[in-house]
Amino acid sequence: MQSLKDTDNNSENLNEEDNSINQQVPQFPQKKAPSYSNEVPQILKLQNSFRNAQGNTRRELECQLIKRLVDLKKNSDSDWYRLNGVWAQKYTTYLYDNSSTLPGPIDNTDLLQQKNLVRNVDFYVVNETVWKFLLEEYSGGPEILDEKIPRSPSSNASSTTDRAKSVEISIVSYVPKLDKNPEIPIKGLKNELYYCYMHSCLQCMMCIKELNNLILNSINTQHIQDMTFCTNYQEFLRQLKDTQNDYIKINSLRNNISKKFNPKHQHDAQEFLLFLLSNLEDEINNFNKKDRQQQTKLLNVIDKYLKGQIVSEIICKNCYKKSQIMEDFITLSLALMKINTINQSLDEFLNDELIQDYKCDNCYQKKTAIKKTKITKLPQYLIIHLKRFKFFPKYNKIIQHVKFSFESTFYGINYSLVGIIVHSGSLEQGHYYSYCKRQNKWWLFNDQKTKQVNNNDVLQQQAYILFYQQLL
Repeated sequence: MQSLKDTDNNSENLNEEDNSINQQVPQFPQKKAPSYSNEVPQILKLQNSFRNAQGNTRRELECQLIKRLVDLKKNSDSDWYRLNGVWAQKYTTYLYDNSSTLPGPIDNTDLLQQKNLVRNVDFYVVNETVWKFLLEEYSGGPEILDEKIPRSPSSNASSTTDRAKSVEISIVSYVPKLDKNPEIPIKGLKNELYYCYMHSCLQCMMCIKELNNLILNSINTQHIQDMTFCTNYQEFLRQLKDTQNDYIKINSLRNNISKKFNPKHQHDAQEFLLFLLSNLEDEINNFNKKDRQQQTKLLNVIDKYLKGQIVSEIICKNCYKKSQIMEDFITLSLALMKINTINQSLDEFLNDELIQDYKCDNCYQKKTAIKKTKITKLPQYLIIHLKRFKFFPKYNKIIQHVKFSFESTFYGINYSLVGIIVHSGSLEQGHYYSYCKRQNKWWLFNDQKTKQVNNNDVLQQQAYILFYQQLL
């Protein structure tokens, strides 16, 4: 297994002490195909959410769904299918580059007519589950079977490019005292397995004072049965505040997420972050909905401080009918196509787009439409996710450096950077760590190790997720 220094260009930005720290941190193990029986319930739940979603939310859910389906291994005798390379690239552009243009029906006709086809150029090979999903969603054909069992991904180095793969993203005691101190001590998080994705997110969440204050001061024994994630997170915060050691080991929260985020598999920091924040919000909302006499409701801190809103307007060029889709977001996912800075990526996201073959529900004609995207609400804490990982038609990581600064203006609102999450290495073997502004200083959090760093150390990083706080 390669060390972090070998797999991460950013390791050059860390000093010798930091490099020795990273070499002691375990990297993700080689990917194992998830159990079909265990994955099916989660996939069905995700697919139902995808079917009922619209706009950008639908596309983001499709990204998550295709990640799971691409690497799902039902059994060794499952059929494998060829997929037209041009169509696959159009689909990739739609999924990962924020394009509104759908790839249209699958057209495999050329694969039957041409000879000497080149794998991973003229066609890609996908498993039966992926093929059935694409066929159901986009129609077309014809079906073209490939070899029954593709070469094992561990048989040789080049075989990983022979077919599409994915990283599996899949996914107490309470002290009833008022804690008025919002500052969380600088402590590391012990990593005995492969929890760096979780640790990097939690360290950045320490910068969200309003969230931590609510969890520390408003969650008590009456919430234990109904709010497991909130109480687990509270226990985690109290561990950090009460320990005299340089690091802690996460207990209840780690056990609570194990069904979705198997500790023996690699996971994505962004999916974990959304999972945790969404569950915290769901528990708060569910608690508030219950009929409790003389019970003070809990503040939905996620909605108030972390949620933004996007409005997409589609205008039919035939009848000029306008239709709107409003979407909330906790993380804003931006593409990395032809951009050098965070602001350019946001501008690209907001550019008008042409949608071909748009079926208007007013004139019932298939015409070109214009999609206009506007951000109608920016949250107090803006979390920006850069789409560095692509999982279709083959998996790869975008390693370009995107410039960011400590103070930025987005949509006329001034923000200050308070944290970033970095992914080093490859999709098969990699590592997450974070840089956070705490106690008015910048710190490197690398599992159980912490270290104060300077501004240049932060700005040189290949950011994956950035946390900004609005300057009020």
